[in-house]
Amino acid sequence: MRKIVLNALPLIPIFILWNIPLIFGGFVLQGNILWEFIFLELGALVFFSILAILSERVGRFYLIISVASLIMVMAFLIANIPRFSLFYAVSFVISIRYFLSNRSKGDVPVGSTSILILVILLILSTSLRFVHLTSVQPGSGYIFSIYDNSPPIGIPFTYAYGLVMVLGPISLTFSPITAFAFPLIAYLTSDNTFRIIDSSRSGGAISLSTVIVTSIACQCENTIGIISGTVSSFALSILPYFIFLSIVLLILTNLYLRHPIKLRLPRVSNISIVVLFISILSVEFTIVYSGMIYDLAVFGFNSFLTLFSGFLFGRILRIRRRLPIYFVLFAFSVQIILFFPSLIRYALVSPSFFEVYNLMGLLAGFLISLSFSNRNNLSRLTIFEFVFSMETMIAAVLLYLAIFSVSFFSGYSELAVIDFSVFILLISLPAMWFSNIFLLSTKAFGS
Repeated sequence: MRKIVLNALPLIPIFILWNIPLIFGGFVLQGNILWEFIFLELGALVFFSILAILSERVGRFYLIISVASLIMVMAFLIANIPRFSLFYAVSFVISIRYFLSNRSKGDVPVGSTSILILVILLILSTSLRFVHLTSVQPGSGYIFSIYDNSPPIGIPFTYAYGLVMVLGPISLTFSPITAFAFPLIAYLTSDNTFRIIDSSRSGGAISLSTVIVTSIACQCENTIGIISGTVSSFALSILPYFIFLSIVLLILTNLYLRHPIKLRLPRVSNISIVVLFISILSVEFTIVYSGMIYDLAVFGFNSFLTLFSGFLFGRILRIRRRLPIYFVLFAFSVQIILFFPSLIRYALVSPSFFEVYNLMGLLAGFLISLSFSNRNNLSRLTIFEFVFSMETMIAAVLLYLAIFSVSFFSGYSELAVIDFSVFILLISLPAMWFSNIFLLSTKAFGS
């Protein structure tokens, strides 16, 4: 531990080098934001330095800083302020030097991928923009409060007390939440993904099932991480809290990958399935009869219940043959079609088509359920996670379209589309994560 702490001491001159442009006018602080900036920058550096030391990943941290320093060099050159890029170049050299002396297995892929995911999060969340602001003068970078050009009521929850850094055509908005949460999400997503890949390699010969399971499990981690960048752009409803949900799920996965244990799927009796099936049909009838079905989010909830009803109906039946896997692909294709806005709109105005719509959802769930029969737990979990991973990604796409006010659901307000997407995420994100943990357990320990 003493050696690791000593190797972390060069972080002090690196921190000074990063702030020399601020001291000599490379960045101009506008307004009384000095202490806010110091808290964000120094706080984030200390926080992630402590994490690197405790996890014995100092070399990986130096690699991330070296890439970040190189990005700052390029940013100053793009902004046509080359005189200050030298300090970040020196920081890059120091970081690389101590990365090479502290590197360990996996540092390069995890560190470089973390930076890539962080950039994706910043772009998706619109924190990072590439526009020329007419309110700043060229020749220096500017840092000002987010409230200087936006009313407080219009600031998303995740950017409260945030700062805006402008460097030529590059604009970066960061806040106490995003400065800590986004880098943490990016790192955990990258680390979990490569841990999953390494665990598949350590099992000896790599089979087709191993490749499929690894791909699905990695997709789960990346979907959870990337969604955080999408939802951070909204100030309304519960969307910002998806960031904290993502962090919790990624941390739990990371802990499980470090200390795996054997998990067992619960057994459910046929009587319980029948009772649940009847209960769900009763809820669906109530939603339609009461008229709540005309709300887009409630319609999405009803569609999910229909899909689940078909799944339960398939579990009640017993078949001896194992259906081909393409039945799952067909069922998922039906799900995709049922997401089409024109079909949803037509189903709400035509009673006969509404019945057809529900029957198609019931059929999709029924086919997915039959595909479970006569398969081992590993295959079942892989199918289950594939379905819910796709559901989550569809919801994320709809949410992202709503960010830029793309009228994908013509006839519905942006808020209605957000509520519709949020419901799908609330259902599919935890279900996808649970299936991922069981999938990793089954792959490691067997059924």
